[in-house]
Amino acid sequence: MAFCSRQGAAVLSPLFAAMAFSFHSSTAHSAGYSIHENSASYMGTAFAGKASNPQDASIAANNPAGIAFVEGTQISVGSAVIFEGGEFEGKHTIPVGGNDVIAQGKTKDFQSTTWVPFGHFVIPVNEQLSFGLSGYGPYGIELDYDKNWAGRYFGNKTSVKTINLQGTVSYKFQEDFSVGFGLIGSYVKGELTQKSSAMNLPPNIADINAKVDGDAETLGWTVGALWKVRERTYLGLAYFSQLDFKLKGDVTADGALNIPNPITGKIAQVPVNEKTKGKLDITMPEKAALSLTHNLNDQWALMAEATWTRWSRFEEFYVRADDPNLSSYVPIKWKDVWAWSFGASWQVMPEWQLRAGYMFDQSPVDDKNRTARTPDADRNWFTLGANWKPDPKFSIDLSYAYVKLKEGKISETKHDIPTNGGAVIPSYGTLTGEYNNSSHIVAAQLNYIF
Repeated sequence: MAFCSRQGAAVLSPLFAAMAFSFHSSTAHSAGYSIHENSASYMGTAFAGKASNPQDASIAANNPAGIAFVEGTQISVGSAVIFEGGEFEGKHTIPVGGNDVIAQGKTKDFQSTTWVPFGHFVIPVNEQLSFGLSGYGPYGIELDYDKNWAGRYFGNKTSVKTINLQGTVSYKFQEDFSVGFGLIGSYVKGELTQKSSAMNLPPNIADINAKVDGDAETLGWTVGALWKVRERTYLGLAYFSQLDFKLKGDVTADGALNIPNPITGKIAQVPVNEKTKGKLDITMPEKAALSLTHNLNDQWALMAEATWTRWSRFEEFYVRADDPNLSSYVPIKWKDVWAWSFGASWQVMPEWQLRAGYMFDQSPVDDKNRTARTPDADRNWFTLGANWKPDPKFSIDLSYAYVKLKEGKISETKHDIPTNGGAVIPSYGTLTGEYNNSSHIVAAQLNYIF
């Protein structure tokens, strides 16, 4: 294809750079492990209209049909920055002669400052057929608690980073209606760490650092439709398939067991240094979005969006190690959720457009199934944004979001692995406390029409 000679090389170089960097930087500040931040322009309206408003090339990651309505050959690249946040206060107790406290206190900023880059490229072949290429992070989480926090025997670091490379094709059957399909190649890398015990012994006699890491790749797909109902009204529908990952990697444990002598009472340290292979299956769920954009006039536009995500597919963190003593199991049991968003834009003058939005992002987590690795809760998004277009071919989007999570309680226990029945291990104790999380996010995006 001729466009890949000079023009394509110039366009694809920064796009691939953004995609490569996004793997190293993905995190989540959306409900569950979802990442909304694949566009700074849509973040300004709290992602309302992201599947129905073909304002730039980033619609490719939200509705593949939308690229048929994008103006010309276009590239959109940028990044969001999620600033550090998160607060927990609580304690870990074990039933030894009453409720003995292993650790207690407050920890902050376990969600570190993180970059979330993205890149999108769209090229029309003719008036009906268009192609696109996108790189973005659809799911992920990055938690890194203080080394000695109260819940260190339930989780220290939880890192799940995912990148999607999506090729898209869209076809206009009529001037006002298009359909699109995208093939997705997805890669995930995961790492879990925590303090641990061995053979289900109580934590107060263990000083072991456990680590699980691995990676995997899989294929997925997306399909969508965009209908220009009237001259000023667009209706979009998009569906994204589930992503089934089978991670393979290493499980390690090193440290010591502190075994008291029953006669002398002295502590004898028994070294632990184990490494084995293991696997972890993770399913990132399918989701569907219904989106509406209505231009009231040449200055004002309103957007609304509803997104359903089937988080009930995410049932467990079950690390199956070749050595069963190094296997671990955390039941998740999430529920299906909805996100509802509303936004508006105002074309103040030809060079400037202002945006604002609100989203209620329902969480698959509640007080009954919250864990140290999934400290999620229902959240409210409040967003502002602006687009500056100093030239007909060039524009810049800037957006800001304040995300406030509902306060959430935790009462987590340790479970035996399913092959042993999966029952709670009382001697391991209980982590109790409360999360109070919020975050600030900024995003920037450059758009260029060739």
